[in-house]
Amino acid sequence: MAHPNKHIREAIEEAEDQGWRFVKAGPRAHIYGTLFCPTAGGCIKFVHSTPRNPEAHAKDIRRAVKRCPHQSEESE
Repeated sequence: MAHPNKHIREAIEEAEDQGWRFVKAGPRAHIYGTLFCPTAGGCIKFVHSTPRNPEAHAKDIRRAVKRCPHQSEESE
């Protein structure tokens, strides 16, 4: 099931295109899911279910993916 907000859904898809792995949280969790960097033990970004500002949360997800120090290590 995709995130109900289109901005966040698109940010998750962009992260997955760059190799990040998305794991949806269980039914009793307070978050929607978690994004994991392609590197084992790398960066983690929590995806909220109902953020106050969905567009800002999507931007924050994109920023975390862009700033991941492990991404540049893999490309070298």
